Amino acid sequence: MKQETKPGQRSSFAFDVSRCLVCGARNLNMCGSLEKDELESLTKIVRCETFGAGEALFREGDSSAWVFNVTDGAIRLSNMLGNGKRQVVGFLFPGDFLGFTGADEYKVTAEAVRGAKVCRFARSELTRLRHQLPQLEHRLFEMAESDLVAAQEHITILGQKSATEKMVAFLLMLSRKSAARGGVDNPVHLPMTREDIADFLGLAFETVSRCLTKLEDQKLITIESTRVIRLNDFAALEDYCEEA
Repeated sequence: MKQETKPGQRSSFAFDVSRCLVCGARNLNMCGSLEKDELESLTKIVRCETFGAGEALFREGDSSAWVFNVTDGAIRLSNMLGNGKRQVVGFLFPGDFLGFTGADEYKVTAEAVRGAKVCRFARSELTRLRHQLPQLEHRLFEMAESDLVAAQEHITILGQKSATEKMVAFLLMLSRKSAARGGVDNPVHLPMTREDIADFLGLAFETVSRCLTKLEDQKLITIESTRVIRLNDFAALEDYCEEA
């Protein structure tokens, strides 16, 4: 019998409105659309949880009773394929929202990459509250649209003609996402492992390493560390994917 991942097993505490007002991710997530009095309604149904590297918020097939705001760190979304291999289908960062599905079970496994902090809500309570707060309903709709865009972007990356094009598209995607969150677009920070990247791009681990080495040899990137890559020529990198 499959054992579900249960919330509350990690570091967990209740929020109050003062914490929400100073949260660095507030303007990025659904809370950014709410005034102080509306935030007070939200804090009554939220808890903050911290997950260590590799710990699961939920697993594929678990009951979809909870939804989450990412406030710090990164989350990896994945599926297990019929052949036993893992497919990474996305990465989430501060401001992203996950778990709000119309299905009774989660369709993916969500795990902290190197560690993450999230706000957790009971799905039933958030559904009730969003009907009372039009701004919240509108913001959740916008975030659902963003999820569709991210899924389409993943499909586009997988459609690149070569492994190097996929790698370039991935780096440019991370650059754009960081800028959209109010961060820097360069250098690109990689919280995920090379194995995670390979499983996201549909490549072998060794291929990811070869692609990065090739791009550095061409002076298009500089590998500053395993977690930091500097993009040296945005125009040339964009040209890599232009004809894909």
